[in-house]
Amino acid sequence: MKNPQSSHAKTVAVVGTGMAGLATAHLLHQDSQKRYQVTLIEKRDQISLSAESVQIPSRDSNGPAVWADVPMRAFAGGFYRNLIRMYDYLGVKYREQPFLFSFTRLPKRQQSVSTTSCIPGPQMVYASNFHQIPPIPRTTNLIHWCVEAVYAVLCYLWFTFCCFFISPYAENLQTGQLSESLDHYLRRMWIPQYYVANYLLPLISSVCTCSHHELLNFPASDVIEYKRRTHLQQHFVVTAGVQCVQPKLLEGVELRLGVNLTHVIPQDNGVQIKYSTEDGKHTSEHFDLVVLAVSPDIAASLFPAVNSQLSAIPTTTVETVAHTDKSTIRPMLHATASPNSIKCAKESRGSYNLLTQRIHLLSNGTITEAVHEQTNSILVTTNPLFPLDKSKIIRSASFVRVLRSPLSRLVVNSIFQGRVERTNLPKSTPVVSSWRNGDNGVYLAGGWCWDGMVLLEGCVVSAMRVATDLGVVVPWDDTSS
Repeated sequence: MKNPQSSHAKTVAVVGTGMAGLATAHLLHQDSQKRYQVTLIEKRDQISLSAESVQIPSRDSNGPAVWADVPMRAFAGGFYRNLIRMYDYLGVKYREQPFLFSFTRLPKRQQSVSTTSCIPGPQMVYASNFHQIPPIPRTTNLIHWCVEAVYAVLCYLWFTFCCFFISPYAENLQTGQLSESLDHYLRRMWIPQYYVANYLLPLISSVCTCSHHELLNFPASDVIEYKRRTHLQQHFVVTAGVQCVQPKLLEGVELRLGVNLTHVIPQDNGVQIKYSTEDGKHTSEHFDLVVLAVSPDIAASLFPAVNSQLSAIPTTTVETVAHTDKSTIRPMLHATASPNSIKCAKESRGSYNLLTQRIHLLSNGTITEAVHEQTNSILVTTNPLFPLDKSKIIRSASFVRVLRSPLSRLVVNSIFQGRVERTNLPKSTPVVSSWRNGDNGVYLAGGWCWDGMVLLEGCVVSAMRVATDLGVVVPWDDTSS
């Protein structure tokens, strides 16, 4: 039976089917007062959240298929609080996933070499949250390894102490000072550069999927807050892959695939969108509200009103490859090959044993290649430094990765928190427009739309913010009850 309020419901176009777009559409569609009629629009011919994920046949012929998420969608307790609450509310099953990280420092002469023949073994292996005693690489001298291990642990303890007890400098608009960058913070804290270059940057840059230089330009507060929240917290993965999240968020939502949006034009009585379809037809449509759950460069091209602000937000392109070519990690496999190198961690909420997964980090001092060993010998490589055997490549994809900087942090906060007023900005600070999220009936959502690392948590938080601004109760938000 048709809801009596449906004829008076506001029409909302949500553009983009990543986590932010799906969560936003779900929240508005599930509004208890039925005030919004939601249309979800996607340029591709499939949902983008898990479009590049790979289905892996089960070892058990009668068992369900296994999914390898591309890119990796692991999440940690503490930091991903809203993502976890949303998964619990939706009934999404997830499990603990321990990791074993190997750190390999590539020789300088190899930085410009495109062969895997001279890749050394790892200099160190680290177990996430110290869930096991990591193996000593067989290719490393025991005395050298002991010295390296003690050095790495001491540096780690000092960095951890700094994160919890010494905060980064905040922005000061009276003097024109932006928030402190990670590079400045690490130098101010006297974190040894050897540790930074060989351990800290490879690990965190693999999380942010960016180069070391780009990471050093992040606001220090991003990394410090991430470290504080994830310290000694368990890592989790969705049991059946993020593809199982999609139908739960899409339930009842009108979905249009293959719609290439070209313009978003605010009008007196709503917002007009112009787009082309797969058959080449150009048309326009009117909505009361539009939510752009896309990257900032795309949002700026569609909605010129935010171009001056979003142009200050840096982006990069990241390549991720699912494959079975082990040539790159063969030295690491050999170095850690022992009965105790990979052990089963007991799942606290179940009766089965959970196999530790390995992630190999190969750094050339500028960028880190991360190779994640998945189920059934599937490897997922991010930022590959070496060519892979084309016959062993299952899927390759490129993603736009939104980066952070002290300036972009100021811009994002001015859009979503409204705490930066144009009149208060000193002349030395780039001008921030007065446009705020929701002005002209247009909203922005995405992992970059909050004050923190550009990860899935930001996607969920931005979707919750849109819903809250529109008067919709977020069912998994315990602060709204």
